[in-house]
Amino acid sequence: MQNFGVRFITVIFGICFSLIALAQTNSVIYLDEDTKKINIWGNDNIQYLEDTTQQLQLKDILLDTTLAFQSSASHSPNFGFVESLFWIKFKVCKKTNQSVSWVLHNSYPMVDELRVYLLNETSGVVTRKTLKETFPGYQRNINVHQCAFPLDLIPGQVYTVYIHFYSADAKKLQFEILETHLFYESYFDELWFWSGHLGFVICMIIVQLIFLLVTKERNFLLYVLFLTGYLMVAVVGGYGIIDSLLWEHNDWIKRYSIIIAVALSCVLGALFYAHALRLRALAPLLYRLLMLDGVLSIVLSFWIVIKPDLMSPNVYSCALIVIFFCLVSIACIVSYKRGNHSAIYYLFGTLAYFIGIMVILLWTLSYLSPNVFVANAMHIGSMLEMMFFTWALADDYRRTREEKVQTQEELIFTLKSQNKEISEALLRGQTLERKRVAADLHDSLGGTLSAMRWTLSSFNPEGLTPQERQVYEGLVEMTKDAHQRVRFLSHNLVPEDLEKDGLGLSLQKLVDKLNRNNRTTFYLDISLEERLNHKTEFEFYSICLELINNVIKHANATEARIKLQRRGGYVHLEIFDNGKGINPHTTQGKGMQNIQDRISSLKGTWQIESNTRGTFVSAQVPVS
Repeated sequence: MQNFGVRFITVIFGICFSLIALAQTNSVIYLDEDTKKINIWGNDNIQYLEDTTQQLQLKDILLDTTLAFQSSASHSPNFGFVESLFWIKFKVCKKTNQSVSWVLHNSYPMVDELRVYLLNETSGVVTRKTLKETFPGYQRNINVHQCAFPLDLIPGQVYTVYIHFYSADAKKLQFEILETHLFYESYFDELWFWSGHLGFVICMIIVQLIFLLVTKERNFLLYVLFLTGYLMVAVVGGYGIIDSLLWEHNDWIKRYSIIIAVALSCVLGALFYAHALRLRALAPLLYRLLMLDGVLSIVLSFWIVIKPDLMSPNVYSCALIVIFFCLVSIACIVSYKRGNHSAIYYLFGTLAYFIGIMVILLWTLSYLSPNVFVANAMHIGSMLEMMFFTWALADDYRRTREEKVQTQEELIFTLKSQNKEISEALLRGQTLERKRVAADLHDSLGGTLSAMRWTLSSFNPEGLTPQERQVYEGLVEMTKDAHQRVRFLSHNLVPEDLEKDGLGLSLQKLVDKLNRNNRTTFYLDISLEERLNHKTEFEFYSICLELINNVIKHANATEARIKLQRRGGYVHLEIFDNGKGINPHTTQGKGMQNIQDRISSLKGTWQIESNTRGTFVSAQVPVS
């Protein structure tokens, strides 16, 4: 009897301990109208089992009592880096009769395969949920971002939920139960962010294309290509929309499209950064490293595609992006220190995007709590990056334009200096030539005419007939007149006092000489408060000399007036005579062409008016 009592007590305690253990390992998650969000990992409610055989089915789980599920309370939900099939189970019960529904949400899953089974403990009915039943309805590829399975629960009945998933990526599980409206609210917030981000990228591509067409700058072309590559990454990596539209049944493209897009983006990014940061000139080593990174990204991409079990595509993509941005950040700093001021904006943009990526990685590893900003940190960083890059490109373009303008100004200054030297050399040459001509006229022709005069004067006209005497006297007069003209030209081609005394005094001396030896009376009116530059004075003197010579030779005028004055930024020359006017053929002569050339060399203009009552010539030349 005593032994029976001991055995009875032992059985009772065993049953109690078993019930307590069963209650601890199979406690139910209760849902009511106040339940909004429940994380289903990290307590005794959730248990997991690794399917090492990769062949277990739900019926095997239900029938095989030797399969031991482990509690998630003491286990980190990190199932990454190892390709395995896992089973997770927990119990759930809806305690309210109100029309409230919940979903099993897999936030940023990065898993390759996922199925959900709901076992009604009362009826034994199993409801199987596949990807076709996920929210939203078009969600097919769950390799990125989120999906949710509806929990169709009958109030008051307990369900055991089995999650069967396959994972080869580095991440932590983020399964949670969400009230359906709350899920859609967060989902559409993220969807709007993603859509707005894509729209922003497309708008930036259009803007850069416009800049490219206007400026023809290579920087804008490379940036357009870089943005196009980034757009591919954003499209193939977002929400499975492109997968469902373009390659819904192509699992290979679904798995490796992100690898191809990231590799292409890295190559285009390397080309853009190398040119924008001027690395070939400022940092040749970093330029070679950046080009090597682009080549390695292509090689590694092919390697991952050929050997898909080597590394997770998402792990590879993240690693490639991190290495690329670390290298680019160093290149930005070096380029800035070596004189490329726009590199600081490229650095800020790079860091903004890199920080966004790191926030996403920390969220994926459960080190950050998800919210609308955390979930969209990469989109926010990307838009900040594009704004900084646009600022940098504008600054680059502004500096390039300033450098071109400065170079053009320096070139113009050099050309002006060279033109001034050429003009001065030409003036010196003209002066020397005039001196030579004046010397030849004075020494050669002047001497010949003087000898002719003396020879003619030795004749005795007494023995000549009246007709011969008339010819003789005319010959003597013409010889005398020719001698005087030669003397006038030889002394006034290059007046010695023009450089010393200036234009006004030289013209005054010229007019005084003319009034002593000619039948035409010249009047001079000069209003110049200061001297002009040597070239202008020389050209004006030559113009006056040419016009005076025309008056003496052709006009048959009794008087001529010369007026020279400065008004504003111009010097005005006016010459008027009361002669018979100029023959129209004379205006096309060599003398008039010389006047035109001299005034054009001074960037001036001139006019000539002539009739039977006289000739009026005016010229206007800017003062330099």
